[in-house]
Amino acid sequence: MCIDKSKRMLFLGVSGAGMAPLAMWCAQSGGQIYGYDDYCKQAVADYLHASKVRLLPSLLVQSIAEFDTVVYSNALSPEHRLLVEARRLGISCLRRGEMLAAIAKSKKLIAVVGSHGKTSTSALIAHAMRKLGLAHNFILGGFFRDQAMPFQESDSEWLLAEIDESDGTIDQFNPEITLLLNLDWDHCDHYKNLDSLKRTFAALVQRTARYTLIEKDTLASISEHLSESTFSCSDGGRGKFQFVDCIHGSVSKQSSLVKGVLSNSQFNKSNRAFALALLEAFQGELPAVKNVFDDFAGVDRRQQQLFSNERLTVIEDYAHHPREIAVILQSIEAVFPDSTLTLVFQPHRFSRTEALCKDFIRVLAQVEHLYLLPVYSAFETGARVGDSVDLIHHFTESSARALSLDGRGLQTVSDEVCERGALGHQVLLFLGAGSINEFAHAFCANFQNEDSARARLQYTRKKVSSQCLLKLDEPLASKTTFKIGGAARHYAEPAGLSDLIALIQSARLFNLDFFCLGRGSNLLVADSGYPGLVLRLRDKAWQIIELLDEGHLWVSAGVRLKELCGYAAERGFAGFEFLEGIPGSLGGALRMNAGAMGRWTFDLVERVLMMNASGEIVELARDAFTIEYRKVPEIADGIALGAVLKLGSRDGRASVRDRMDSYSDVRKDSQPIAPSAGCIFKNPSQDTAGRLIDALGLKKLSVGGAEVSEVHGNFIVNRGQSSASDVQALIALIQERVKAETGIELETEVLFLGETGHQERSLDATAMEEHV
Repeated sequence: MCIDKSKRMLFLGVSGAGMAPLAMWCAQSGGQIYGYDDYCKQAVADYLHASKVRLLPSLLVQSIAEFDTVVYSNALSPEHRLLVEARRLGISCLRRGEMLAAIAKSKKLIAVVGSHGKTSTSALIAHAMRKLGLAHNFILGGFFRDQAMPFQESDSEWLLAEIDESDGTIDQFNPEITLLLNLDWDHCDHYKNLDSLKRTFAALVQRTARYTLIEKDTLASISEHLSESTFSCSDGGRGKFQFVDCIHGSVSKQSSLVKGVLSNSQFNKSNRAFALALLEAFQGELPAVKNVFDDFAGVDRRQQQLFSNERLTVIEDYAHHPREIAVILQSIEAVFPDSTLTLVFQPHRFSRTEALCKDFIRVLAQVEHLYLLPVYSAFETGARVGDSVDLIHHFTESSARALSLDGRGLQTVSDEVCERGALGHQVLLFLGAGSINEFAHAFCANFQNEDSARARLQYTRKKVSSQCLLKLDEPLASKTTFKIGGAARHYAEPAGLSDLIALIQSARLFNLDFFCLGRGSNLLVADSGYPGLVLRLRDKAWQIIELLDEGHLWVSAGVRLKELCGYAAERGFAGFEFLEGIPGSLGGALRMNAGAMGRWTFDLVERVLMMNASGEIVELARDAFTIEYRKVPEIADGIALGAVLKLGSRDGRASVRDRMDSYSDVRKDSQPIAPSAGCIFKNPSQDTAGRLIDALGLKKLSVGGAEVSEVHGNFIVNRGQSSASDVQALIALIQERVKAETGIELETEVLFLGETGHQERSLDATAMEEHV
């Protein structure tokens, strides 16, 4: 496939280990390649930027229409808002494997296939190609540990690529040469038994033009599915099969960790043997080929040493199939024969866990200290058969325990490691293909730093962009309209959506409450501050106002309402004037449907882009929201990222400005200018809080530096030395007086943050609010 330079191609889920190298290769070949991922990790974003992939920080549903082709990751939910819209519009949508197959049609493909080791073997060959100066193209399905580019684009007719069998797109490839590394039943959602998988690999071998590199045992296992003609000679008398002699058996006790790799493990020896066999077929038996792997740094997440001292070695690996787990356990036993092993395992997919349950139990039973995390679903839906609990049931409580993927889980592992610390050297092994690598890295950060706050900071800095501001003990008083309160133990200003998601995931991992702060009105911060994470959307990425068409604006969550009002007025659009005096940002205004002068924020809303309570990025139409008094629950339980707003009629700049000025005059006459949080109480059903307080003569009532405003009874003002405790005491006093005199119980509208008894919402059990 020649990349059409006139077409715009969007890669959805672009930060995936298989997607990013493919997008980068396409961009380097001259394509107009754009990438979007709800959460693009910073390290991957750096790769993409360097390779001229135009990474989109956020993408609205309506923007999909700008693209000619969408390439999407299998890790993407089939119900992802952008994929659903692309299909509705009839845009060509290709799975990652389909796009790779289209490219391979115009090349001589060297296909690396098999149940295990595809990424490592491909990376070994790619490393050697670079070192030997071979100009062949390659596209990997992972990242080199030394940050070398995971692709190479050239005019060569040859392309090396690992071909994934998991979704059936393997059937679209016709290789020139195939490396069939091994074969085990896997991807049990697609292949209902081992025989169906054998048929798939056999069919690929039969479509291979030149020859297949294979072990004799593997060939024997698929031979019944091969036609007699497959065994005939071709290509000038060369056989259709070239056999690779991989050394099997136990791992030598003299083997060691080389650059984080258990170099003599069964799979690593096999991977090297296949890579060497292919290179010799191209280069001949040259000394340079024999030594070409000596400086190979390895692949991310494969047998990677994260930490080591005289008492503890921490290793992570991508192993998620029983055979893979068995091999790495054998390797650990050989390298560390006298060490105590603790294994933390995260099963990958419910279908695999259910189908291979007996094999998992047999292999994991070898481990003395076993922890099982919840299954990483990879967007599998339906009945939750095959969860971790189905494995746990087969073990005693002393031999296997369930572990939560959060701060409690981290603490449990830390406590056990410390408890056994005096008994000799320990190996802590984290295995799985899901999110367990983040859990492993968080453990190391926590274990190496006695100050838990600094451990969190150290871990989080590695997950966010360099533009993301991170601080400890950041004062909050100046960031609120009340000018009251202590400091946030953790404080962050994310530089985009990926930073925001990374920060929230970090908070969740460490069981840290978090709170999204806008302009700081309608908020009272405790004198002792807030022990969790305060997020503030102040970066330029959150300050965007964009005219989408003559009838709609896109406005990011961090845009000040005053700025939005001015933008509309400058262009003569009516309908935004009521926002002029509200001291907030759009995110907070959406959360509480802020209003004034008889109008409300949601009067302007067409759609909202937000992170929901489950942490998913969704785009919802106005009708999907429940609009309550001073509250929109769906947004209060999540975070508003921005909205598409409807533009009113053009009424002329002067006319709009006149209304803004008149509203401003009304505010000045009816609201105090001293620091306050805005209205303190919600209006009861049959009256207004301000009138009740005024009628009872409570204006100018004070506690310490907090005083009921003489201008408006529903405002408490800070006379300069007020504390949060002063305000709380005054609130309680007002509520007591009103209840005693009228029987009405005033409910607070102001929100409390910190040990004042703050009101919080949850995002997967983590507290969060978005405030104007």
